[in-house]
Amino acid sequence: MRNLKHALFYIISSLLLISACNEEKSSAPENSSGETSCLTSGYYVSSNSGDDSNSGTSPCSPWKSLSKVSGFSFSGSTTIYLKRGETWNEKLVIPTDNLSISAYGSGSLPIISGSVAAGPWNNEGGGIYSYAASIDASEGLGNISKDGTMMSFVEWDTDHSTTLGGASDDSYTYDDSTDTVYIKVVTDPASNTFEISSIFTGIEAENKSNVSVSNLNITRFSLHGINFKNCVNCDVTNVTISQTGGADLGPFYAGNGIEYGNTSSSGTVDSVTVSEIFDSCLSPQTFDNSQTLTNITFKNSTLTKCGFAGVEISILSNGGTTGSTMSGISVENIIISDTGKGWSGRRYGTEGHGIRIQADSGAGTISDTLVTRTQISNAAGDGIKVLGDTGISTVSRSKINGNDGIGVNFSEATSSTPKLNLYSSLIHNNSNYGVSFNCPSCQGFDIYHNTFYDNTTINLAIFAQSNSANLKNNVFYSSSAMTHFFVNSTLASADVDTNCYNDSTNLFGYNSATYSTVSAFNASTSFEAGGIGNGIVGLTNPATEDFTLTSASDCKSLGSTGTGVTLDYSGSTFSSPPSSGAYQF
Repeated sequence: MRNLKHALFYIISSLLLISACNEEKSSAPENSSGETSCLTSGYYVSSNSGDDSNSGTSPCSPWKSLSKVSGFSFSGSTTIYLKRGETWNEKLVIPTDNLSISAYGSGSLPIISGSVAAGPWNNEGGGIYSYAASIDASEGLGNISKDGTMMSFVEWDTDHSTTLGGASDDSYTYDDSTDTVYIKVVTDPASNTFEISSIFTGIEAENKSNVSVSNLNITRFSLHGINFKNCVNCDVTNVTISQTGGADLGPFYAGNGIEYGNTSSSGTVDSVTVSEIFDSCLSPQTFDNSQTLTNITFKNSTLTKCGFAGVEISILSNGGTTGSTMSGISVENIIISDTGKGWSGRRYGTEGHGIRIQADSGAGTISDTLVTRTQISNAAGDGIKVLGDTGISTVSRSKINGNDGIGVNFSEATSSTPKLNLYSSLIHNNSNYGVSFNCPSCQGFDIYHNTFYDNTTINLAIFAQSNSANLKNNVFYSSSAMTHFFVNSTLASADVDTNCYNDSTNLFGYNSATYSTVSAFNASTSFEAGGIGNGIVGLTNPATEDFTLTSASDCKSLGSTGTGVTLDYSGSTFSSPPSSGAYQF
């Protein structure tokens, strides 16, 4: 009888173990036959059911923590799988080369979060409350949320009453010297849920190669969501990053969604969503001496409400660094909106640009930047801002509209290398100039096949230029009288022709003279011999952003050949001769 009981106990225990493993098998990656199995490659991590003493080599025996991954020495190409629907309140440090981080199971993306609950709160008076946070000495405070919504950031100034006394409700600040958080709210904070970011970075990879991060949700870190420094072939795919940044780094506050730093190369960010970031959503940047950053591609992604820029392409002086170079940065099929209009505001009062390309004076040079098939709208600053020794910047087949600043702002006082190529793009309804070019020593510009419409001040303004000024095959239109084309002095080495305008008062401003017709402009300057004004521009429906040409348009087949631009805004091939504007009829 005793042996029978032992046998029954063994059978029941075995069945329970098989059942438990089968439950895990249902969410494991598939094997080559399409079936799931506990006998799979890679390592598995489950914050709910894992144990760091497990082998970690199957979904049935997962590790528990990211710190286990961070401290493990992997050999060969390895994939780490985090279980979907689960959360880790810690960071992940990539420990070795040739490592991929992804997800397994079913449900929502795994969450890596850097936040902790805050409270109870001490009443300081005047609607201001304080909380003394407990922060690891190697980490730091950043942002704070109230019931899941980011609070507005106010930079620390002397004490809490000085900092928050005149601030709006639902604002926050912190004293980094004491790790004390202060909030200004209308009601007792005990009735709300507050979380503070307390860990600098979600995923860190420094001096690594062949790293892949995919299928994750990274949120609420105090500096960066993902930080690649000196990384080669480090990629990110299908990742969501949100509500990150705000850390005090001494001379400034900072925090980006994804950053490629210093000597990084050959990285791709594809199909990510980045939102509510303190500084920039995506940023390749150098900040030390003599760095070389090359060939980083951002594509097929959505960026919104980042305080500094949607994409920040920067060589930073960082207190006097020199000798760095950056080349081959591509921004492809990205939607950027509301930069400078998130919880951190317009950083430093002047940023909030859709894309910012800048080499700080003396720090180094940028070359060969491409922005294509990208939409930039509703920025607090400029749609695209280019400053410094930036080489050739090409913007093609993009829509830049409804920004509070200038659509494309290209400016450099001394360097001779910058050049603007602007092709097949829609520049409309920006609250300042459509395009502003102020670059007295640069290579100049090629502006071909664009449609300019109702930019508030001037559609295209040239303040200083040398070497070349090629302006051909564009459409300029406005719903009311405005200046389409302004030049502060005279153009050097200029080829201005086959553009299509609707005539209006002071249509042209050129070298202190004004012209209200294309013919008068041509008679005085010899420009626009093949240009058209006082005709039918024939935009289909600008009010609904349909800038295609109607069958009655005089801009059809007006354009010159030989510009090298072959595709219109929609990707159709231009005919020979082409239509003027961003669309081939």
